Amino acid sequence: MLEEFGSSAVLALKMLQNSGFESYLVGGSVRDFLMNVDLGDKDITTNATPEEVRGVFSSFRVIDTGIRHGTVTVLIDGEPIEITTYRCESAYSDNRRPDSVSFSKNFSDDVLRRDFTINGIGVSIDGEIRDEVGGKADIERKIIRAIGVPQERFSEDALRILRAIRFASVLGFKIEENTENALRETKELLKNISAERKREELLKLINGKNAEKVLLEYRDIIAVCIPEIECEFDFEQHNRHHVFDVYTHSVKALSNAIEDANIRMALLLHDIGKPKTAKFDEKGEMHFKCHAAESIEIAGKILTDLRFSNAEKQEILTLIKYHDIPFMCEDMKNPSQKRIRRIVSKFGKDLSLKFLEIRRCDNMAQNPEYFLGKDFYGQCERMIFEITDSGECLTLKDLRINGNDLLNSGFSGKKIGEILNQILEKVLNGDLQNDKAELLAFAEKLK
Repeated sequence: MLEEFGSSAVLALKMLQNSGFESYLVGGSVRDFLMNVDLGDKDITTNATPEEVRGVFSSFRVIDTGIRHGTVTVLIDGEPIEITTYRCESAYSDNRRPDSVSFSKNFSDDVLRRDFTINGIGVSIDGEIRDEVGGKADIERKIIRAIGVPQERFSEDALRILRAIRFASVLGFKIEENTENALRETKELLKNISAERKREELLKLINGKNAEKVLLEYRDIIAVCIPEIECEFDFEQHNRHHVFDVYTHSVKALSNAIEDANIRMALLLHDIGKPKTAKFDEKGEMHFKCHAAESIEIAGKILTDLRFSNAEKQEILTLIKYHDIPFMCEDMKNPSQKRIRRIVSKFGKDLSLKFLEIRRCDNMAQNPEYFLGKDFYGQCERMIFEITDSGECLTLKDLRINGNDLLNSGFSGKKIGEILNQILEKVLNGDLQNDKAELLAFAEKLK
């Protein structure tokens, strides 16, 4: 049984046992094991004190991860195994961490300070499953239930509020009624949690298989983390292309996407500027002129507040800026090779494929009558690969002529760059072949 947890975790349990200590694998890896999914990080809880743990593993590298709270990390064959002493905790005055901890010799004490029953199950070196909070039954029934009094668990560490709905999204579980009520009662405590911790939970949540249901059902909790998003709630679009309010549309678009955090975050925020730009025309239809620019401004603040890296922020905002980029011909039905060639020329293959994914998901979340169809997006994808794999001329460096050629033909200064860009435009349009003689002849005409 324990081989599922890997040789490093098993060795750690054996070494603790051989040294006279009690220990259990606990937390997410046990939950994952019981669900028969890939196991996450291996955590061990024990009655050995941190100093005793250091003694047991004196021949290994030991990192004092959080020794004040009883946690050390042991590196075994390069794998980090987190080992924490059984403990009881005092009050959490900052809703983030206990003011103090006291070590215990009792496994039950340690379990009762944990967050959810599904994370409170232990497995010993002998394969004994120790479940004192009904976690195994909750896994079987697909329920997320707080251990003990839910309000107390969330007041201790408000991040657990987000963790609850993240688990609901990722695992596809339902949140038990009392736990759900406590989530809503204590949601404002999330304001005490660092932006970095909230960002990490949100990113896991939006990539979950049940993200659509959770984002819609717990939108009030999402709004505590992203206050700006509340303007989208119930904002009807009054446009023939849309059948959902702005928030529901954005969430449905997100749920259609591949599991890419930047794409999904861009879809969550791509229309956040619509409420500010909404205007009715004389026929009573609503339009959102320049909403992408407004969305970028609002999304930029959100991403900054949540401490996204500069690289993540830049890509997400670029995806929002061009989320309406057209891949179709003027007939609005068929893929346009010219337009796709220009997109690939400007952004490269990888980003072009992300734009296409954004367009597909956005389109799927609109009025079904205007969905262009799977075949359309499949054709566009094939065109992107064909264009990039064929070695077509896509950038200035691909042209058969360069600045020196134009210099020798009598051009000088800024004019050289202008002419090269004009020639590239002609080649991208298919009006010129990428042939040196033909390109130089065209350049002569431009004189």
